[in-house]
Amino acid sequence: MLNIVYCIELTLLLKTGFKIKLDFHSIFKVQFKQGIMPNYFTAKREITISEAVEEYLMEKEATGAFSSESIRNRRYELNRFTSFCKSHNLEKTADINKNMLIAYLREQKIAKASKLGIMYVLNGFMDYLVDEELVLDNVVAGISRPKIYQPKADYLTFDELEQLFQSEAQNAPPKVVDRNLLLFSLFTDVCLRVSEVINLKLKDVRLENKEVWVTRKRDKVDNIPLNDDIVKKFLNWHEIRPQYKGNELSWVFLSSHGKQLKRRQVHHIVSQGLRRANIVKRKQGPHLLRHSGASLKAKAGENLIMIQYLLGHENLNTTRRYLHFEWEDLKEMVGRSPVLGKKQEGESGES
Repeated sequence: MLNIVYCIELTLLLKTGFKIKLDFHSIFKVQFKQGIMPNYFTAKREITISEAVEEYLMEKEATGAFSSESIRNRRYELNRFTSFCKSHNLEKTADINKNMLIAYLREQKIAKASKLGIMYVLNGFMDYLVDEELVLDNVVAGISRPKIYQPKADYLTFDELEQLFQSEAQNAPPKVVDRNLLLFSLFTDVCLRVSEVINLKLKDVRLENKEVWVTRKRDKVDNIPLNDDIVKKFLNWHEIRPQYKGNELSWVFLSSHGKQLKRRQVHHIVSQGLRRANIVKRKQGPHLLRHSGASLKAKAGENLIMIQYLLGHENLNTTRRYLHFEWEDLKEMVGRSPVLGKKQEGESGES
């Protein structure tokens, strides 16, 4: 990895005939992780942290490793980290050390889950610096992660979802009711993400085939089947959409001002619909509907692999978070357990 390999092998012949190999490079890496910078390491090139951040993000964007949204989020977080470094007169990548990273994390007065997200971003950046031979080791990897205990997730029951749809159909303004009901169905019936919904284009909707082409994370495109109810909702929305300003735009969903719907606006639409329906949950956004749709499918015994496909999860373990049970169902399951060790009538119990 280094320009000069500082791996010195000392071989000692012992009385037993065994040989001992000492790897001084490994020893120095241990020192580095402890905050002791070995004086033999020289970065491949001198570069500022700010320049390294841009190079890192440009590479990930060019290779398609990160979506545009992920690039934007990481740039925000890494620029904040860069500003912290500059405020402490640390500008070169070689200046990054474990103690400085810990000080940065300590300064962030945020929840543990948010700190874990910061560490995840910094870990990827440090891996890049190691690969580019700009630092010796990824010191973030040696920092203990905060333990996170996820609260029990909220989700809507079938009756609550029915209440939401009925309320929206009856109480939402006429101009937006068809749009909003279609939004709700895409979240609950086919479990799409907000980003996937607002980025849908008219050409992605293939009603003749009852499917929609959805652009996932990392620009992966999946075909999602549509049921008759969603097809009907699309047709209803297509009828009223020409009345919107900006109807010549390619986006499926438009705001009341004739622009592409934004994530913030969709969150407002869903939370407002929940308030109209007098439904109160810990989280009120569109992810609640997506989570509810997936959870009800799992509870109904649908194939978990198919649910994973709808959700767009790469890892099945992520999908498992959408599995829930009701207390009464648990009691019934325990009640169905066979009675073991019960003596048959007439048995003496002697062997």
